[in-house]
Amino acid sequence: MARKKKPDPAQMSLLELSLKTAPCVPAIRQEVRDWAADGYKGATQTTRTLLNYWFRTDHRLPNGTKFQYYHFQRESIETLIYLYEVAQKRSHKDLIETYAQSPPGGQQLRLLQYDDYPRYCIKMATGSGKTKVIGLAVAWQYFNAVLEDASIYAKTSLIIAPNVIVFERLRTDFAGGRVFRTDPIIPPELELFWDMEFYMRGDSERASSEGALYLTNIQQLYERDDAGASDETEIMTAVLGPKPPAQTIRVESFDTRILARGGPVFVANDEAHHTHDEENEWSKTIRRLHQALLPPSQGGLRGVGIIQLDMSATPRYSKGSLFTWTIFDYPLKQAILDNVTKRPIKGIAKGIKEVPSDIASVRYQTYLTAGVERWREYRDQLAPLKRKPVLFVMMNSTKDADDVADYLRAKYPGEFAGDRLLVIHTDRKGEVSKRDVEAARKASQEIDFGKSPINCIVSVLMLREGWDVQSVTVVVGLRPYTSKANILPEQTIGRGLRLMFRGQPGAPTFRERVDVIGNKAFIEFVEQLERDEDIEFETVDLDKDRVVIETIFPDLDKIAYDIAMPMLSPILTRKRTLKEEIEALDVSQFKTPRLPKKEGDSAAQEFTYEGYDIITLEKLIEREYTIPQVQTSQEVISYYAKRITSDLKLPSQFAALVPKIKEFLQTQAFGEPVDLNDPMMIKAIAHPVAQHVTVKVFVAALREAVVEEQTPILEHAGRCLSTTEGFPWSRPTLAATKTVFNLVAADNEFEKAFALFLEKADDVVRFAKLPERFNFTIPYTDSAANLRYYEPDFVAVTEDGIHHLIETKGREDIDVKHKDLAAELWCENATILTGTEWVYRKVLQKGFEKLQPTDFEDLIALDPISFL
Repeated sequence: MARKKKPDPAQMSLLELSLKTAPCVPAIRQEVRDWAADGYKGATQTTRTLLNYWFRTDHRLPNGTKFQYYHFQRESIETLIYLYEVAQKRSHKDLIETYAQSPPGGQQLRLLQYDDYPRYCIKMATGSGKTKVIGLAVAWQYFNAVLEDASIYAKTSLIIAPNVIVFERLRTDFAGGRVFRTDPIIPPELELFWDMEFYMRGDSERASSEGALYLTNIQQLYERDDAGASDETEIMTAVLGPKPPAQTIRVESFDTRILARGGPVFVANDEAHHTHDEENEWSKTIRRLHQALLPPSQGGLRGVGIIQLDMSATPRYSKGSLFTWTIFDYPLKQAILDNVTKRPIKGIAKGIKEVPSDIASVRYQTYLTAGVERWREYRDQLAPLKRKPVLFVMMNSTKDADDVADYLRAKYPGEFAGDRLLVIHTDRKGEVSKRDVEAARKASQEIDFGKSPINCIVSVLMLREGWDVQSVTVVVGLRPYTSKANILPEQTIGRGLRLMFRGQPGAPTFRERVDVIGNKAFIEFVEQLERDEDIEFETVDLDKDRVVIETIFPDLDKIAYDIAMPMLSPILTRKRTLKEEIEALDVSQFKTPRLPKKEGDSAAQEFTYEGYDIITLEKLIEREYTIPQVQTSQEVISYYAKRITSDLKLPSQFAALVPKIKEFLQTQAFGEPVDLNDPMMIKAIAHPVAQHVTVKVFVAALREAVVEEQTPILEHAGRCLSTTEGFPWSRPTLAATKTVFNLVAADNEFEKAFALFLEKADDVVRFAKLPERFNFTIPYTDSAANLRYYEPDFVAVTEDGIHHLIETKGREDIDVKHKDLAAELWCENATILTGTEWVYRKVLQKGFEKLQPTDFEDLIALDPISFL
């Protein structure tokens, strides 16, 4: 009997993905990854400029902090762009027919009843940055509308929130265009074209602008006549706003202002898990707007009026399956594994149990005590980091919540008395006062900023979307969860998942957690989430395992080992407007051979370029430069401009570039002024060699304009490492005496071993691992001329007074030589400007482990090649 072949793990993962996610996601994901790896073929030049700037350029925020988009944020916007712009799948029918896999068990796919405009859904776990993706999508649509095709891209965007709390959060990002100033969304070369106004609900129209973004909550787009029909509590309705109703009354002024601007309009629905109901007013309002935007000639037929994007962590139908128009899925399981969210930990203890009693504080006293003690542990551990944790307690009824709140205030007056504890529910009469509602809203906005006195929140409900509290570290659930609660497991736990400390994408250095303590019914609900996400949460014994947060900070008792890092002005800066650079080009200074006017003339006989005569060069480039039959010189010049911008990965700049190309051809290229309208000259400038030379000379001139080199100056004689703020750390550490920090924070075991070498080396006086929090970087340009920032690993001072900037490498990559050169130049400039000798050193892991040096002198005495 033949043995069964073991299944391939990769195939099993793909199968698992297809069973767990939406029907179109697996096939779309592979197609998009292949497209991105192939250089975004088929995308517009404007889109390629945006993608290159967003994801292939290093960024620093105005405060100097490093910024990088997460890989899933990148993949989600790439997916949206690919499907709309390249694959042009602009209907639900096209998506299903092209990508959908058959659901298991012979189930039928749920199709949209109304498939009149492009509609996509992106599923991203709570806390993973959906708002940032919306910002990127708005910019992509706007710039393509301005620079490419205004008939299929949107200059106008409408962002819709499901309730007031989400609206308030979104307003923080979008009011006044804040996110477009704080995040690296707009490439410097496109700033000239950015002309957007931002309107929050209640704002009146201002002076005309090229584009506009409108933000409102869905309730402002209609009035409700069925508020009493909601299955949510009154407090949830008051604080978060009710779900969309089934009937319409009116639409407020935003829609008429949007219609006045005309379409297309990009509509982004945040927390959009209600939009599967095509008959609720949310969906109907968008359909009416689409119909009104279509040109009359289309008579209501399909066209680009609305481009809709639904964003949600839980875009599920009532029976649990994902919306069929979901195109990207970043599940909670992966977010937890990537440390993008807190990791839920189930707290257990032998002594925790319910006591028979009708009084909630008596019945659940052991759970409350365990929660408070755990919260205290977090409070003490977070104090050095100047962060304050929040205890979140959920009860079953208003009566129980009041009783537990009174108990906590009386039992722990120093922590929870007065305004240190907030109760969110209806009052004792079952009514909600405006004062209480405003207190709840204020708490949701201020609790993470250190000024709020609140240490504990007691609630009779599980806050859903919009309650984005980062400071929750302990959740105590003491209410029975049933299907009547109408809350998904991820929505329940999601309120405690947002990170308190935001690290860098791809390399989080601290693993955060939220402790979940609860009665049997609540823990069963948590276990349902484990089954849904196919992940098993860790458990912790509350009696034995204490909260320990490793904190790295400058130890003032070791100030003698402090090191000052000179602050030099950047020697590389990115140009801000290409238009100004193009207009400043002096074509008379372009060094090129004289181009021939016709075949065989003296210029042709004397021509040499890059070591080739005209015949040889023509054969080399005949496939590269092909131009359709032209009638005018303007056609040739326009073609040149497209080639130049394509080679430089820059947007089309015809208004500035075309006159310069014309000036070059007219006055410089042929050695004398010529008439470009002469048929002979039209033929001459269309010649492949003329094209090659012209494009090459402009690309060379403009490539220098993208990034310029400046003479450095000493901005600060030395910023001391002892000024670094404390930060949490979950990676390897080393106790060392010759560093100003309490511990060496190593990124890996090799760095830890190298730090131990520096500690033991007799000729090393002091050293430090340069923490990311210190924000020391050296700008450089990579192999593709993108502006990047290099962060060295270590700094060390030897007994001869020399300061060493050290890079430890496990492997080399394509940009290492660019980083090395930038670091060497920085050391040379620092030496000249400070009078202290700085030297750059690179230590490769293989050579270091082979050498096993004991002194720094042994390390630098070797030829670097022996480290390869």
